Amino acid sequence: MEKESINIEYRKFSSFLKDYIKTLRDGHLFLASEETHSVGEVFDFSIKVHGLEEILKAEGKVVSAGCNDAGVKGIRLDFGFDSATGEYLSSKLPGIVLEKYGNVWGGKLDSLMTEKNRDA
Repeated sequence: MEKESINIEYRKFSSFLKDYIKTLRDGHLFLASEETHSVGEVFDFSIKVHGLEEILKAEGKVVSAGCNDAGVKGIRLDFGFDSATGEYLSSKLPGIVLEKYGNVWGGKLDSLMTEKNRDA
């Protein structure tokens, strides 16, 4: 079975950062979808984020289907960035966050990213 490819675009860096800290960093993703998908189905992702030079690459595997807490139908995936994207994010994202949000807010956001990293 061929993997389905999905392109995601974040038009706001802040939206990506929120999702990254909240779920993506921990390897989880909810994808809203009206289509029927099977547990075990695998997807390739290309993620374009306004403010990042690189297109992020990832893969996700469906672990369940149904509605989220807000009643939106979709699929839950175990999700992971490929090694090049993981390296890019770990080496570049903290500096980008500090540059965009300054030392105070950037430092707080960096702490949240580091905290999530320690829990993994």
